[in-house]
Amino acid sequence: MVNGAILKQDFFINRRTLVMIYVLQFVSLLLAAGIRNMRLIEISDIFWDTIPVVIIPMILMIILAYTTVKRRADDKTMDFLLATSVSPSRIIGTKAVFLLMNSFFLMAISMVFGIMAKVYDVTGTWTQDTYILLNLGGFCLQVFAGGYCFFISCVSIYRKETFYWKAAGSVLVLEYLIYLASVLYPKLRILQYVSIFSLFQQEKYCAGSMINLLTSLLLVLAGTALYAGGGHSFCTRSLRT
Repeated sequence: MVNGAILKQDFFINRRTLVMIYVLQFVSLLLAAGIRNMRLIEISDIFWDTIPVVIIPMILMIILAYTTVKRRADDKTMDFLLATSVSPSRIIGTKAVFLLMNSFFLMAISMVFGIMAKVYDVTGTWTQDTYILLNLGGFCLQVFAGGYCFFISCVSIYRKETFYWKAAGSVLVLEYLIYLASVLYPKLRILQYVSIFSLFQQEKYCAGSMINLLTSLLLVLAGTALYAGGGHSFCTRSLRT
C-alpha cells in the first residue's frame, strides 16, 4: 500500500513547509501558556483550542495536498513516478498516507506539549481528558479537510493551478469564515448549517457532549470517502494516459 521511497521523497520535498508549520504551532501554544500565566482569559482560548487545532493544521493540509499531487503533476515528477513499476494506486495511496501521517503527528505532538504546559487550565472548566478529546476531534476535522483538499488536488491534475487554490483553499477558508460569522453574530446563527466547521464546536468538548462522537465519526467517514474518491480519480486518469 505504501511506497517507502515516495514517502521519503515527499517528506524531503516538504521539509521546509513542515518546519514552518511546527514553528507556528509551538509559537501559538507558547503564547497560550504565557497568556495562561497572566490569566488573560478573554484572549487565551484562540491560542490553544482554535489556532493549533483548527487553523494551522488546516493550512498544512491545504499546502501538502497541493505539493504532493497537483504540483508533482505540473512539474512532471508524477509522470516519472507513473513510468516506474509502482502502480498508480500505490503512488496515490502513499501520498494520502503522507497527508494523514503529518496531520496526526502535528496534532499529537502539539497535544502532548499542550498537556505538559497545561494551556487549557485557565478557568478550571477544561480538564486534561476533555483537552485530549478536543484534539482527537480536531484530528477528525483535519481528516475531512485533508481528504477534501486531496480530492480537489487529484481531480485538478490537468487543470490550471488557480483551480486548486480556488476550489480547495478558498472554499475551506470561506466555510470557516461563515462558521465564525454564525458564532460571533447571533442573527447569523442559521449560517452554521451551511458550514462543515459547525460539526466541530470546541465548547461541546468541554461539556462532554456525546454528540461529538457522532460528528467526529461523520467527519472521518466523509474525509475517508474523499480520499478514496481522489485516489479513484487519479488512477482512472492515469490509466487513460
